[in-house]
Amino acid sequence: MGVLAFLSISFLIISRFTPDKIVQQRQIEFEWIGAPEYVEPIYIKCLGDYIEYYNLFSNREERIALEDLLREVKGENPVFISYLLRVDRLNKEIKRNFGQTEHFPLLLVYPDGVLASEILTSIIEQIDGLNAGLEPMMPHWEVPYR
Repeated sequence: MGVLAFLSISFLIISRFTPDKIVQQRQIEFEWIGAPEYVEPIYIKCLGDYIEYYNLFSNREERIALEDLLREVKGENPVFISYLLRVDRLNKEIKRNFGQTEHFPLLLVYPDGVLASEILTSIIEQIDGLNAGLEPMMPHWEVPYR
């Protein structure tokens, strides 16, 4: 027990002296282990009061505030929800014409983005046939969009 306590305290002290910039410069790479080859991830970052995503149809990175997402749920100008519906239609069209390709929303959930991910998950569950996944993220992790 004493050795474990000593190691724990040592790691705490050492971690305080590690510069944050060195930790922040590391980039994380995702590998789909066990996922079918025909699945293409769509990364959606769930952060504190907004969501970031790469729009497949306009080929640009976009952001939606959590307040705006809640307005969309109420039926006001559903831009992001329309985007998800278009992804679902695209999946169904590709499957009908070519077989198996599927665009898969992968929610990258940062510690302050749990509420955003919960709202987004409940929206996605309402879209019949659209599957999604969750990936917990650390605050300093950055994932390049495809």
